[in-house]
Amino acid sequence: MPIRIRWLSKDYVGVALMLFGACGLFQAIFILIGQVFLGVTNYFVMILIPIGIIIAIFYGTVIIFEGYAQVRRREKLRSQFKGRTEKNAFKKFLHFPITKPILIMSSVFALFFFILYLILNIFLEGQLAFVISEISAAILFLFIANGIERYLY
Repeated sequence: MPIRIRWLSKDYVGVALMLFGACGLFQAIFILIGQVFLGVTNYFVMILIPIGIIIAIFYGTVIIFEGYAQVRRREKLRSQFKGRTEKNAFKKFLHFPITKPILIMSSVFALFFFILYLILNIFLEGQLAFVISEISAAILFLFIANGIERYLY
């Protein structure tokens, strides 16, 4: 049975805020890329669309976080030995609970966004290509997050 974390409890509200802040920061980087490098100048596109995208990618990172929490719990229950400590700083960084969902989110979203933008920019105006590629990348990321959750269980 999958774990469902109560995000408003005192234990997980900090994790939820860190995930939401990371998603907001990631989307702020895409706003900067859109305005400076891609030439999207419509403020409605640069303000309203990213708000919805932040909520969508936050939901996807929460799904991935819950999947990895389930895996950690299962490994902890199966293993009778104390967990070993990692000496490598990079491995310690990767084993931090919110790192994997954020890395998966940023890599998948950026990959889909730039591929879709490069394809759509050939056929459409830059602003329209930006909007369609950003929304499509968020939807594809939600599909990937759902697939990761099903794979981990």
